Amino acid sequence: MKRLKFFRRTFFIRFILILYSIIVIIPFLMIFINSFKTNREFYESIWALPRRLNFDNYVLAFEQANISQYFLNTVIVCVTSVILTLSLSTMVSYAIARRKMKSGPKLYFLFLIGLLIPQIVGIVPLFLMARVFRLFDTLFILILSYATATIPFCVFVLTAFFKTLPSDLEEAARIDGASNTHVLISIMTPLAKPGLITAGVFCFLDYWSEYMKALAFIATPSRKTISLGMLTFKPVSGFKIDWGVLCAACVLFILPVVVVYAVFQRNLLDGLTAGAIKG
Repeated sequence: MKRLKFFRRTFFIRFILILYSIIVIIPFLMIFINSFKTNREFYESIWALPRRLNFDNYVLAFEQANISQYFLNTVIVCVTSVILTLSLSTMVSYAIARRKMKSGPKLYFLFLIGLLIPQIVGIVPLFLMARVFRLFDTLFILILSYATATIPFCVFVLTAFFKTLPSDLEEAARIDGASNTHVLISIMTPLAKPGLITAGVFCFLDYWSEYMKALAFIATPSRKTISLGMLTFKPVSGFKIDWGVLCAACVLFILPVVVVYAVFQRNLLDGLTAGAIKG
C-alpha cells in the first residue's frame, strides 16, 4: 500500500524525467545510426537502420578531415588546463579554508564575483594580451584562458570541500614538524580527492566543447581544437554536406565526454553531495 502511494506521488515526476530522457537520447541515437550510412541511405530515411555497419565514414573523418590532429590538440589543451587550474585552485582553497587568514573571507568573496562574470567578456582583453606577448595562434593562450576562467568555480567547490576535512591528521603532521607545503601535498590533497575529481571533470567537460575562444585565438588549421575543427567537415565531399562523415565526426566529438562522465559519475555525485551537506 505504501509503495502504491509512493508511486502515485512520484508518477508525474517520473513521467517528466522519462520524457526528458527520450528527448535527450533521440538526437544522440540518430547521429550514431546515421554515422554508418552512405549519403544515399541518409537521404532515403534518417530514421532507418543502416544496411550494414559501414566504418568508412569514421576513416574519412580521421584521414581526410584531420580529426586526429584536432583530437590531439584538444586533449593537450584540456588535460594541461585541468592540471593548471586544479593546482592553483587547490593552493588558494586550502589557504582560504584552513589557514584562518584575516583576508580569507574577502578573498573568497572576490573569487565568487568571478563566477558572475561571463567568459565572453574577457575575450577582447585576452586577445590584446595575446598580441602583446605573441601568444596569438598558440595552444598556450587557450590553456591560460581556459584555466584562469574556471578558477573561481574550482575555488568555490574546493573551499567547501576543504572545510569538511578533519583536522586531526593536519594537526598531527604539524606537531611532527611538517611544513605547510608538506601538509597540503601529502595529507590534505589526497583527502580532497573527491572534490578535485568533481572540479576537474566539470572543467574538462567545459573545455572540451569550448568554441568562442578557440575561434578568436586560433588561425592555423593544424592548431584547431575539435570543436573548431567541426566546421571543416562541411566541404569534405566538395559542394554538398557528407552527412555520414559529419555524423561520424559528431560521435567522435561526443564520445570522450560520455566516457569521462560515465567513469567519474559516482565521484561527481559524491563530491557535490559532500560539499553541499557539510560545506
